[in-house]
Amino acid sequence: MKYKHLYLLIFLLFSEWFYSQTLTTNFNVNLNNSDTKSIVELWQSYIKTDSKDFWAESETKNLANFNVLDMEGILNPSLMNWGFDNRILSINRISENKYLIKSLFEQENKDVFAITNVVAIKEGNQFKLSNYLFEVTKNWKSTNSKNIKYVYQPDYDLKQNEIDEAENFYSDLCKTFNVQPEKLTYFIGKNCDHIFDILGYEFIFSKGMSKECGYFEEKNNFIFATEKAGANHFHEITHFINKHFPNANELLLTGISAYISKDKAHLGKPLIYHTKRVNEYLEKHREINLSKPFDFFELDENTNPQYVIGAVLCDLILEKGGKAELISAFNSTKTDEDLLRYLNSKILKKNENLNSVLRKKISKTAKKENFQNNIVS
Repeated sequence: MKYKHLYLLIFLLFSEWFYSQTLTTNFNVNLNNSDTKSIVELWQSYIKTDSKDFWAESETKNLANFNVLDMEGILNPSLMNWGFDNRILSINRISENKYLIKSLFEQENKDVFAITNVVAIKEGNQFKLSNYLFEVTKNWKSTNSKNIKYVYQPDYDLKQNEIDEAENFYSDLCKTFNVQPEKLTYFIGKNCDHIFDILGYEFIFSKGMSKECGYFEEKNNFIFATEKAGANHFHEITHFINKHFPNANELLLTGISAYISKDKAHLGKPLIYHTKRVNEYLEKHREINLSKPFDFFELDENTNPQYVIGAVLCDLILEKGGKAELISAFNSTKTDEDLLRYLNSKILKKNENLNSVLRKKISKTAKKENFQNNIVS
């Protein structure tokens, strides 16, 4: 999932990150050891180039995004695009010909951004990098259904009814938006912090901030969900369609993920719950101008209003012209200016303004028991 407030938070915390990147090692990293020295050179060469040449071939062949640690959604932009200083904290052997690289990403002023774990594996006479995700989950269970492979801890109770619900939802989603289903790999962690852990983030500045979360890594079709979300995290499954609509505005894609995700629209709550909360907030804050819908992205830790606004916009489009019109909007609204132009020309009537239309729609919807899904496959 993508939050505009995450962009803002990163900007405020790290607004001065344009500097010359430095790569160092901690005092305890023994550069006199030939394996250790080779691994240091490997990791630092990868950071400089972001090249798959330094990564295990078994992963570069099978993964569109070979470094899973470097995925958008966790960070926007992703980790390797920030240009942070990196300091190798330790390199420790974890098994024969396999080592764990623990390193620190920090800003020039020494603010700590992340501490990561990456594996180095000896292939023949040279080392290659490998994702910590596959090391930590190698003894987890896996279950394959028609279109989804689940990866989960041995003590987790994977429920068949949730698998069936996820498969049915995914199938309906693909039919609705006229796309071909692809195999999804669905990792289930204990909680949000555990998801960070298995990805290789031993520390990240946002760790401990979320009670519920989920992530979709679209290049590899990886889903990361918590045990609370279970095997049918509809919201994250919905993100599969995003790559099929590269000209869709982010607000509409954010909205559709909440609009059709039933009781798991946003942070484990149904959309109507968040709509009621947004409506209460808007009634107290008349100064908020929804004619600039992208600017209202902060309410509190329990509700991101962008999901409600995006869902309401999707509903307004559906009311105007059904699924065909929504798909048309997905194909023609890439920039915020494109979306506003589309809404003014296709959705709003003469003399209507977006602020009053959205407020009225949110208020009307908030009085209902459910947020009705008006998509017809």
